[in-house]
Amino acid sequence: MKFSEEITARPTKLFAEAVSERKKMGENILSFGLGEPDFETPKYIVDATFKAIQSGYTHYSDAQGLLELRKLIAKAATKQYGVEFDSKEVAVTPGIKSAAYSAMAAILQPGDKVGLCTPCYVAYPAMIKVAEPQAEIIPIDLHKDYSFDMERLETVIKSGIKILIVNSPNNPTGSIFTREEVEKIIDLCLKHSVYILSDEVYDRIVFSGNKHISFAEYNKIKNHLILANGYSKSHAMTGWRLGYVLAPEDICYKIGRLQFNTNTNVATFVQKGACSIYEHEWDHILNYTNELEERMVYFHNCINKINNLSGIFPKGGFFYMVNIEKTGMNSNEFCAKLVLETGIATTPGIAFGENWDHYVRFSLAVPQEQIKLGIELLEEFMIKLGEK
Repeated sequence: MKFSEEITARPTKLFAEAVSERKKMGENILSFGLGEPDFETPKYIVDATFKAIQSGYTHYSDAQGLLELRKLIAKAATKQYGVEFDSKEVAVTPGIKSAAYSAMAAILQPGDKVGLCTPCYVAYPAMIKVAEPQAEIIPIDLHKDYSFDMERLETVIKSGIKILIVNSPNNPTGSIFTREEVEKIIDLCLKHSVYILSDEVYDRIVFSGNKHISFAEYNKIKNHLILANGYSKSHAMTGWRLGYVLAPEDICYKIGRLQFNTNTNVATFVQKGACSIYEHEWDHILNYTNELEERMVYFHNCINKINNLSGIFPKGGFFYMVNIEKTGMNSNEFCAKLVLETGIATTPGIAFGENWDHYVRFSLAVPQEQIKLGIELLEEFMIKLGEK
């Protein structure tokens, strides 16, 4: 497969065509596909951004990020993780995808191997190939109960990977690494000089009885850690395109140079507006997490009462993975039929990894009324499916 084809390939083509067909018929789509919070960006951020525009923050800024914002991120990280971070160890990027891509571009060389924990965010495989077309991707699947396969990880690390990409809380399963798993991963990566690229964008969305353990809490891995995070999920800023990395100074410098030669810098007024985030408490995200958990409980109880469907309760994040294996359909077929017959649009599991084709992902970052309607339509769909 050509490089251009590899990064534009769509494993969910059948489903995408079904969505398109539904829209052509002029019928509504009930979307459970997007990982986007269903609350508004806090007003104080909007106000601060307007003020930044009026105050002249409309010109170029440092390609590595506005120094004021980088200092605030470093200070907050030092307090949160108990490990000292400096502004030179921060790079501000246009979103999490750019943060991860830029870090990989700064590290990978032709022929390098990348360990990718799967199921994973849909863009990661293409991102790796954009960063380094000749990189080899080696998947590390979670067990079907969403526990981490430490034996597989050890084998992959010993094979000579350059970077290990992890995501906790995980998109799409909602699984979270235990402290024991984090420490084992760190020890293995240190032993074999492997960089950890940790996507922790859902770190604030953790459900009752669970705790997010950040790799940044461990000073010993600091020189081999790239932590990607941002404000899209915590502050409903998906369209603002604002993320950051915490990484060794030399990697952040390279990210800055890469941005200087591509997108130049994240909009200066957006960065200045984001500085206001660190002047306020984050109580809103705790309230939203509680609301999300209530939705998850309702959805989980309903799904596990529907014939031939099942699921495991997530520990955090926006998503719920529904096991459809008993239907005898793959995820593309199931999602295409579901959207054509009910209007429900969700994401086929094949998008997250080859071995996850018997799952579909529902985003519950939608109003409770939509979830209830979705369950009703899904129940009717499964009854009809069972009659055929």
